[in-house]
Amino acid sequence: MTRQTEQKAEALVNCAKCPRRVCDTKEWDKGPDNCPSKIRTEVIRKATEKCVSPENLRLAYNASKQEASCYIKLPHAPEVISPSKSRVEEIMEFAERMHYKRLGVAYCIGVQYEASLLVPILENRGFEVVSVCCKCGSVPKEELGFEEWEKISPGTFEAMCHPLAQAAILNSYNTELNIMVCLCVGHDSLFLKNSKAPCTVLAAKDRVFGHAPLLALYLSRSYHRRVLTKHTEPDAYKQAERAKI
Repeated sequence: MTRQTEQKAEALVNCAKCPRRVCDTKEWDKGPDNCPSKIRTEVIRKATEKCVSPENLRLAYNASKQEASCYIKLPHAPEVISPSKSRVEEIMEFAERMHYKRLGVAYCIGVQYEASLLVPILENRGFEVVSVCCKCGSVPKEELGFEEWEKISPGTFEAMCHPLAQAAILNSYNTELNIMVCLCVGHDSLFLKNSKAPCTVLAAKDRVFGHAPLLALYLSRSYHRRVLTKHTEPDAYKQAERAKI
């Protein structure tokens, strides 16, 4: 058997397609043949060792403590466990558990208003906050090699989103936890790659669904079926605009 055939025959972990979820029970061995608990035991063992190492234990422990604190039994529904805290509350509580004092907020200019609401909430809780907009520095998109037709509005000045600058600025202030608010796809990747402090996401950008990206999944079998297409031309509109310039 060739190496290429071996790779094709390799069982791929795909928990999202699990027919019987058992990983949160003691019967993990009854999962499907491609269950990671079965075929990636050594990987999980090493990851667990790393999780409980001095480098990560405090973060992992407090993250799980935070998770456990977010459910309660309500007097009028004592038989079920109900969620009790918003994500904003969770972020503040987690930061307090970790004894963080200085928080960073990296946000998209499109949610300037939301950022203006968030920062005072964090400050009111006693945190020192450094917030940085994605357009900081007003660096023109031409620095990226952009041609005029590639801009959102050709013929105008457009500053590039600068997640590396956002991360560098927050790093320079030694923030202890960075909160991401609606950074663009890809820009968020660059920010995560360059942030020295651990990061959490308050909101993920979704221009169509008001920053609630799961709506694309909920509507994928009805009004948003276009996500099921096999292929799209992401720059088709811009290419058409290019011809007009």
